[in-house]
Amino acid sequence: MQVDQRRSRALYEMLINGQVVNEYIFKDNGLTPNPLYEELISNFDRYYRDLYSNIGFELVLRDGFAYIRSIDPDDAQNDAVRKVQGLLLVLGRGVTELGYQFELLTDPDVGASSEILVQIAQGEDKQEVLAACDLKGSLVSNMEKVLSRRGIAFQNAKGNWVLSDAGKAFFSELFSDLNSKRP
Repeated sequence: MQVDQRRSRALYEMLINGQVVNEYIFKDNGLTPNPLYEELISNFDRYYRDLYSNIGFELVLRDGFAYIRSIDPDDAQNDAVRKVQGLLLVLGRGVTELGYQFELLTDPDVGASSEILVQIAQGEDKQEVLAACDLKGSLVSNMEKVLSRRGIAFQNAKGNWVLSDAGKAFFSELFSDLNSKRP
């Protein structure tokens, strides 16, 4: 398969700006295969892995998404990672503490409403986490600025927030680590 230059440029723009490329995107009220992800997967070994390596990045493929990380990470990159992790922890913990099933955040037909996010943000412990991550403003605005722009979460047709494959993977790894440490 030949590399699609238009898609290759779009991939570069997304990845270099800290976004993930998800296998599925929310479009027309549902999840559909992402043509950029298909481009990346079909030419990964033949083209993309070396391309990003040659410009100082590791192109990381996970189940359902891809991203790049610098071979030599810097403070700005660590700050962005801290903000993403802080928001995801606040979301996951907040949803479950309010009595909802975690799947609220992963079902593209449901998602967490702005009202739920406001309730989550009212927790003093959540405010502490957000402050420690240098996240100012409302939880909703931080969802837009940090998670949505990076492709880690999206708003469904109802305007509710749903985690993409990249957001789900954070929790899969977290739950896997917790389960492996149990006696």
